[in-house]
Amino acid sequence: MLNNFILNELFSHSFQPIVDIQTWSRIGFEGLLRTSHFENIEDTFKLAKTEKQLYELDSRSIHKAALTYHSAGFSKKDGYLFLNVFPSTLTNTNFLPFIRKIITENTSFSQQIIFEISEMEVINDFSSFKKHIIQLRSEGFLFAIDDVGKGNSNLKYIIELDPDFIKLDKYFSNNLYKDLKKQEFIKSIIHYTDNQAIKLVLEGLETEMDLAIAKAIGVKYGQGFVLGRPESLIVV
Repeated sequence: MLNNFILNELFSHSFQPIVDIQTWSRIGFEGLLRTSHFENIEDTFKLAKTEKQLYELDSRSIHKAALTYHSAGFSKKDGYLFLNVFPSTLTNTNFLPFIRKIITENTSFSQQIIFEISEMEVINDFSSFKKHIIQLRSEGFLFAIDDVGKGNSNLKYIIELDPDFIKLDKYFSNNLYKDLKKQEFIKSIIHYTDNQAIKLVLEGLETEMDLAIAKAIGVKYGQGFVLGRPESLIVV
């Protein structure tokens, strides 16, 4: 079943906007895999990892999301395309040739795609992983550390990988309006990221009150239902 699912690409993508909440301008979208063939997307990737087909699923998802985005008429002027990627995919020997093939299809891909490093997988060989990041940067790609504050994402990655973006987990936006500790923590992260020229995205913004506080304490970029739900793009 899984092999057929991957080979026939029985999945699609929804795209959720990422917004500059200080200026109310969209800076891009995150592409999110969707399918009716599995009940839970995370379980789909976990099964692919167990069946040793994670690279095939991850790479095909990246390719299809990028093609969908551009087929719908979106280009570099419409902002970045954030795509989740597993560390083992980035270090796979087939990944760089695969990425170079994508670039030949559309030269703007490398200036537009931001790879979000998934927290669902532990980075076992950090030194090797860092070398692959540097190599992909030389191709023009940018990187984000996803779900900071959850799972395996930690401060070491932020310091060592020098990401272009970090995305704070939705835990920090939940009831932000009445949680002073969360507000102070986010302020400290903003101070660090501003000094390091890293862009901070606060995920999981779902209420007007939390959004208002996020803006007031200096969060520049946000993502969440209050700013826009994941939706399919109309292909032109």
